Amino acid sequence: MEKVKTSQKIGIGEKLCFLLTNVGNIPLMMLLSLFLTIFYTDVCGLDPGKVATMFLLSKVVDGISDPIMGYLIDRLPQTKFGRMRTALIIGTVICTINYVFVWFGPYWMPAAGLAVAYVSYLLLGFTFDIMDISLNSMLPLMTDDLKTRNQLSVIKMVGYMGGAMFLSIVGPVIVESMTINSFYILIFGSLAVVLIGSIGGVMGIHERVRTSESGDEKYSIPELFKIILIRPVLVMLIVNLVSTTTSMLISGVGTYYYTYILGNLALMGLVSLVGVVAQVPAMILSAILGNKIGKKKTYLVGVVIALAGLLIRIPFAANLLVVIISSLVYTFGTGLTSTLIYGIQADNSNYVEYKTGKHAEGAVASTSSFITKCAQGLGGSIPLYILAATGYVANAATQTESAVNGILLNFTILPFAGLLISGIIFALFYNITKEDMENINKELIQKHESM
Repeated sequence: MEKVKTSQKIGIGEKLCFLLTNVGNIPLMMLLSLFLTIFYTDVCGLDPGKVATMFLLSKVVDGISDPIMGYLIDRLPQTKFGRMRTALIIGTVICTINYVFVWFGPYWMPAAGLAVAYVSYLLLGFTFDIMDISLNSMLPLMTDDLKTRNQLSVIKMVGYMGGAMFLSIVGPVIVESMTINSFYILIFGSLAVVLIGSIGGVMGIHERVRTSESGDEKYSIPELFKIILIRPVLVMLIVNLVSTTTSMLISGVGTYYYTYILGNLALMGLVSLVGVVAQVPAMILSAILGNKIGKKKTYLVGVVIALAGLLIRIPFAANLLVVIISSLVYTFGTGLTSTLIYGIQADNSNYVEYKTGKHAEGAVASTSSFITKCAQGLGGSIPLYILAATGYVANAATQTESAVNGILLNFTILPFAGLLISGIIFALFYNITKEDMENINKELIQKHESM
């Protein structure tokens, strides 16, 4: 491999651009997880059970394409502008266009509403892949310094958290009336943020770790599947599937919970704001602990804290004060874990190169994207299946006791069980320690410098 002789130091300006790029990435899937289900059922009038099936099938079918998309992105030509930056800009433009039809296609064409939802939602997965996989492949290409990667992981999560915080606070206020005009304001306003953040931010990012064009480090399709089965990669795919499904259950049923259990959708923004108070110090602590005791131990600490937060919620789920306290504890724990995910993903990319000699940032990121989509399909469909089975009635003033229990099941017990399972799998099977990663990185740097 030909190592480009550029400084590994990343200045404040580039870090701010990386922050902006990640802010631009968050509104798309965040708004889907928060509001699309209730928009489809209560504004567009689609059947909850049919929408649930659409979510599940679309995400699974779409997710299968992710490793192929990562394979293609890893084969993009190397230019002075970089590989991933080019893909991110192209993906952003085409994805935002399709996103409009995901939301408003079923409303504009009610006679074919479900069919339009299927087609546009499936296309969204393909188009979002291009911008999301390229963005998530960027971190290991910006620097090979482990401490700087930890800093960038924190910056990435600050961007995600900032965008998510703003949307979770402002979004419920905007759409509380559940009118089509309120959703126009929310969606088109957020798309302006996506375009400005993603395209503007990526112009200030640099890809320093570059590969040669000889093809020696390119992997084949059979090798792609071998990469997926490398132990730390496979373990994180399983962990992410279970843990992301867990968080999607909470966010997917959140609008129903605050509307029908607490009786005020605007409270969703208040609880989200309170959660941010806990998440900010957790993100800072995550980088510090990650450098001191390693990512694996820090991740497990976060899981235990998040589990404690969900456990508090189970017996008193209809009490606002308890939910606020629960959210404080839970989001502190997830603040530790979520900040580490992209740093762990970068470490896994290095581990793949160490084991196979192949650069596969796109492959690692795309398989993670595939799992995220499967989790979104499961996390989005499970609540709707349960709501349909327990007798939920759209736009009813009150719900039956059975429907209320279905909402609470998705908000408490199921997320706790999922997070517990993911934590056990990570603790038992993830095999890269802090010392392992330091030794691997030293060998890779020596290899790069000798080429």
